[in-house]
Amino acid sequence: MPLITLTLRRGKDAAFKSAVLAAVHDALVASGVPQADRFHRVLELSPEDFRFDERYPDLAAPRTDDFVLVEVLLSTGRSVKVKRKIAA
Repeated sequence: MPLITLTLRRGKDAAFKSAVLAAVHDALVASGVPQADRFHRVLELSPEDFRFDERYPDLAAPRTDDFVLVEVLLSTGRSVKVKRKIAA
């Protein structure tokens, strides 16, 4: 089961969070993860608790407050083929 964690700045509405989770889940399903294998969590932090560099590494445009950190934790048992697809 992949565990998906989104970390974002507090204040985003449910539609924003649902859209990001749906996109991540769709990418996992396209990589071979079963559709029903859905374990998602959202961590909302204040700007003081979620700090990020706006331009690293030399971005043309700075990151905004819409920046989302997506973490995918894969449990043991996934094939190397599926893990490579997810990483790609």
